[in-house]
Amino acid sequence: MKKIILSLIMLTSYYSVNAKLKLPFSMKMEARIQSKIDIKIKNDTDNAVQVYNAGSGGTYSLTKGATTTIKMEEGDKLYLYEKGKKGKLLLEASSTMNGKVQLLSKL
Repeated sequence: MKKIILSLIMLTSYYSVNAKLKLPFSMKMEARIQSKIDIKIKNDTDNAVQVYNAGSGGTYSLTKGATTTIKMEEGDKLYLYEKGKKGKLLLEASSTMNGKVQLLSKL
């Protein structure tokens, strides 16, 4: 009786280990790490402006003559924020913009 119980335990553990190890190749897990991009915007216009980051949902004030850094992810869009609503599209974040100053008048 002890041999039968021991055999059943060994058989069950053998199948459970093999079932965990034999995953189909299509079930590979892929982790995608998105790093933040530092978008620097210099307000070279004569007015203070508010912008809206559609990716994070945050608004930022760009004071006249100042440079503001906004952390965004690849593909996030930045809009002018006028009268409580999204306005004109200013830019779409890309990794080539990381750390580079964007002039508001050129956007």
